[in-house]
Amino acid sequence: MRTPKLRAAPGWLVPVVLAVPYLVAIAALRGLTVALPIFHGGDEFNYHYPTILRFAGELPFPDLSAYHAAQTPLFHLLMAYLGKAIGYQLWRLRLVEVLISYLAALVVFVILRRRLGLEREAALALSLLFALSPYMYGGSFRLLTDNLATLFVLVALERFERFRETARVGPFLVGCGSVGAAMLTRQSTAFMIGVAGLYALRGRLPVRGWRAVRERALTLAAVALAAVPVGALFLTWHGLVPPGGDPSSCALCPTKTAGQSAQGQLVFPSAELALATIGLYGVVLFAPGLARRIRIAPISLAGVRGALVVAAAGALLLVIEPARPSVHDAGIIWRAAGHFPALFGSSLLFYLLVPLSGAILWARLHVAPRPWLVLVFGSCFLLSTLVIRYPWQKYVDPFALLILLLTVRPGELTRRGDLAGAGVLAAAFIAYTLSFV
Repeated sequence: MRTPKLRAAPGWLVPVVLAVPYLVAIAALRGLTVALPIFHGGDEFNYHYPTILRFAGELPFPDLSAYHAAQTPLFHLLMAYLGKAIGYQLWRLRLVEVLISYLAALVVFVILRRRLGLEREAALALSLLFALSPYMYGGSFRLLTDNLATLFVLVALERFERFRETARVGPFLVGCGSVGAAMLTRQSTAFMIGVAGLYALRGRLPVRGWRAVRERALTLAAVALAAVPVGALFLTWHGLVPPGGDPSSCALCPTKTAGQSAQGQLVFPSAELALATIGLYGVVLFAPGLARRIRIAPISLAGVRGALVVAAAGALLLVIEPARPSVHDAGIIWRAAGHFPALFGSSLLFYLLVPLSGAILWARLHVAPRPWLVLVFGSCFLLSTLVIRYPWQKYVDPFALLILLLTVRPGELTRRGDLAGAGVLAAAFIAYTLSFV
């Protein structure tokens, strides 16, 4: 039995429904005059708010050569300029943060609805799920840089897919601008340069001959130009963090042991945590639909064989590079893993979730409406986690969930009960946020 369609509903329904979680929190937090205690919420007072106020005192051209925050400065600049119009009271700036997160939820809906072609109710439900995810929703009510960077990444993906649809260069240029803005907000989004470069090489152009060569050169030049501003900052700083910033809050900055820099070393626990997150969310999200399909028709032997091979590769990775906890590990998966015995240095929970993620990604890639998008974005993101020296779940959680959402195909979540997994995850996300209160 199919669920009722929302196609006949008024056009304002989607933006209103997506706004509800934020309005509830604003009311509960007394107009954001009360701070929601979340992971790394203290960065608001320790780094971001002081930097915003310092930039505000130096407008219109703040000194970017040295400041207290470790992240690139676009977020702080945006807040400093907006504060001139709305004031610098903390609750007013937090409202801007809420608006940023709300726009990110809307862009997810646009990707799912317009680019992937999902039904409106499915796209709305999954957009709500993304909005409520632990490190998106909690971070919506404090001055943190994560959600603005995520918004720019989402806009870039939407524009790149529009470029592939229309073969017009305009959307690609906007996407590259969003990539540049993302890197100017957080250094960790630099993996999007790889995404942009692959789209530039793969994108179909409607022209031939020298004009095609010229337009291809234009797209590649746009990718290079997107990296110029952040590259100029790194050269000015002689590193990834501005002088005066705290390198300990920079996940990409090298550690030093006995006077030796760890720059260039791969950090496998961060990648393994990203895979474990995909495994956990994927099995909950897609279990109801998978159970129904198994009842209707048997699964192909070739598909099972491929999934088992990828799962075995995930288990082998844990044997070679164990997912060992350390003082820097943070997130619910690490905490849960600590309650399980270890095998070859990794918790048994990781031996369950990492191979499971490989099987899920293998299966989902074969049914995704746009496998190129999933493959390019997923590969670039997962490779980037190998240089994240702090295996914190906040660094991998939103994009791990996004990869799964990008695999949903039209018609997959239209039957009653197919969205039960999304409902379970949403309830768990809300409970996680409330656990900090």
